[in-house]
Amino acid sequence: MPKRLVCSGCEQLPKLVFSESDVYVHLPTDRHLVLVERELTAHGYSFSRVDGGLLVPEVDFESFLGFLSSSVFNTVEKKDVKVLPLQRGEALSFAAIRNLKSLSEWEIIAHGQDVVSIIDEARIKTLFQPIIRAQTGEIYGYEALSRGILPDGSIMSPARLFSQAKAMDLLFYLDRACREASLRAAARQGITRKIFINFVPTAIYEPTLCLQTTARVLAEEGLDSEQVVFEVVETEKVEDFGHLNRILDYYRDKGYSTALDDIGSGFSDVGTLLQLRPDYMKIDMEVIRDIHLRPHKQELLDVFIENGKKIGLSILAEGIETLEEYRYLRERDVDLMQGYLFGKPEEVPVATVRMPE
Repeated sequence: MPKRLVCSGCEQLPKLVFSESDVYVHLPTDRHLVLVERELTAHGYSFSRVDGGLLVPEVDFESFLGFLSSSVFNTVEKKDVKVLPLQRGEALSFAAIRNLKSLSEWEIIAHGQDVVSIIDEARIKTLFQPIIRAQTGEIYGYEALSRGILPDGSIMSPARLFSQAKAMDLLFYLDRACREASLRAAARQGITRKIFINFVPTAIYEPTLCLQTTARVLAEEGLDSEQVVFEVVETEKVEDFGHLNRILDYYRDKGYSTALDDIGSGFSDVGTLLQLRPDYMKIDMEVIRDIHLRPHKQELLDVFIENGKKIGLSILAEGIETLEEYRYLRERDVDLMQGYLFGKPEEVPVATVRMPE
């Protein structure tokens, strides 16, 4: 049996906070070196010069970060000061360099331990919002939406959760945890229709390695890959379409469907998007809002529909909240709809939707 390739960096959440450790501080200038030596001496720290920086042995790392942040450097300097925690007695090495970060980055990590615990303990709640067929109102599937649960049981907003994870370089781990939680929740709820699951393409390095756990969870839960639609979030921010295409090709090869999310007014080249060959195009709520009153939005929707239909993808209008929006879209060549008008995200997915008149 061939050996399964794994990415060591993908399988386990990296250790970000060290308790008792040695700390190497790299300073941008000699002036900063002298300044830090003076402050360390004044506060009773022992240290030695090593390769243009300072090695401070046996300190509580979090407390030492607080000392550097509050007593020594200003906001601008924190971006240039590099800090490397080491296990006690560990020598400086290339392997240790992975933990070298600016002081400002370490500040973000020190204040983001709730995010770390949400990922590490998989404290993620999945909600399901119905997606309906535009003409019949039949439930076509559900979008799985993730919410991080704080230690006190309250919910961390998705915007804060994902922005902090990105700032801490943990977006891959959060994205993976949400995908896996969505699949397990869908299995628990007995969902047999399509499941739309968000993913952040910039969080994935090599799809054949980074996405292995997704397939593993799918098999463990007895779900069919044909049920699953992976949708690219923040499509507008994608810069490397070649990398995104490799990810989408991987998903297609494994039997999944794909969708481009948040398609809106920020796109000037629809043709480039359609070269990605998605199965679904989700029209952003900024286009949908008051579309019955906005001719320029109507024209934009027509462009998306016309181009999408040329390659046979399904058009999904999201964020529908009013009868007027629904009635206008129903008369257009829109295949699927989603929005509060039909149902809010719920832990237990609704089985039917009462269609508006």
